[in-house]
Amino acid sequence: MEQIIKDFVKEMFAISNIPHHEFAAPCSNYEWLDFGFRTKILGISNSRLNPLLNRRFMELPSHTILYCTDIFQFHYIFMRNPDSDHIYCIGPVIYERTGASFYDELFDSLHIPKELWEPIRSHYSNVKYIPYLGMLDDFTSLCANRIFGKGNYTIRHKDEKEFPDWSWIYQNYLRVPDEPYMNIRHIEDRYETENALMKAVSSGNEALAVECANHFFSYRIPQRLSNHLRDDRDLCITLNTILRKSAEHAGVHPIHIDSFSNGNIQQIERLASAEQLLLFRIKMVKGYCRLVAKYTLKDYSLPIQKAITYISTDLTADLSLKSLANQVNVNASYLSTLFKKEVGVPLTEYVNRNRIEYSKTLLSGTDLAIKTIAIYSGIPDIQYFTRMFKRITGMTPKAYRTQSCRN
Repeated sequence: MEQIIKDFVKEMFAISNIPHHEFAAPCSNYEWLDFGFRTKILGISNSRLNPLLNRRFMELPSHTILYCTDIFQFHYIFMRNPDSDHIYCIGPVIYERTGASFYDELFDSLHIPKELWEPIRSHYSNVKYIPYLGMLDDFTSLCANRIFGKGNYTIRHKDEKEFPDWSWIYQNYLRVPDEPYMNIRHIEDRYETENALMKAVSSGNEALAVECANHFFSYRIPQRLSNHLRDDRDLCITLNTILRKSAEHAGVHPIHIDSFSNGNIQQIERLASAEQLLLFRIKMVKGYCRLVAKYTLKDYSLPIQKAITYISTDLTADLSLKSLANQVNVNASYLSTLFKKEVGVPLTEYVNRNRIEYSKTLLSGTDLAIKTIAIYSGIPDIQYFTRMFKRITGMTPKAYRTQSCRN
């Protein structure tokens, strides 16, 4: 049966002259993977390349179709035979015609030295161009159904941002000793992108921050340690520090930043693969943006910043005007006037609304008794809590919980 499946896969792709290969990882030589592009044109030795690719392919799960794209826009599809250690590789192929604009963008984005332009153009002329993506997808689905059983598989997509070993080794070998300024420009571009990321996070602009982060991650930083996973974790910890300072610059109090940052470090140390770390980096970027959006105080004066921080830190504390005035070391009357002027609502109303918002979270997300929720929200008098909740939300706590459960 296994030989029948092998013959079917080979025949399917041979009909359309689509490159395909069957191999077992670990493999001693991957020159066939791109027709020698890495070794013959870029000069990457097999001793450097093979361990990286072997590690990736040995981690490839069964019953999975893995679509990959490298930084040179070579597209691949990998599938592991469930009955053996053999892997089917389909590709490389390209989905875009290699005209002048294609090469201009490729050479500029990767800082390709001029002496490599012609060999690269010549190499691309021998790579299969597929104008209709659906055709390859249909062929792949037919093969996967025969290999795994109809629908008994998952599909995953990885590009160069999610497959770090797939990319960084190329860019290290694109360094040309006679053109040191090329290396300088690469580093300058990376730092410029890092600054754009920090600015986006400081403004709480999540969409822009994610866009900047994806651009930032496309720059492969040379590996510093022999342990790949430790090196990836350290890079993630460094990014956490950069984002933490961005949030601080945005006026988020350190008490909020510290809690979030420490939680990130703990999660980073538990992640077990480069892929998990890459996904977590995006999650971390979004988290810091949301932290800025929720807690930024840069537009407030120092007394108001301190007062709001005390309020958000512990809603069960004594948050009366007199108590907060003592905490921030100003006159109570002055704090009251300044708070209303800068925040737009009286201090007491601000405290009450924050307490009710917190109670709404507990009502919809827990099974705690309403009396307990009132205490946790800093309003131990259940009758007063109910009146205030209804005034602010327009319904009783019980009615709110019932409505939340329906939704």
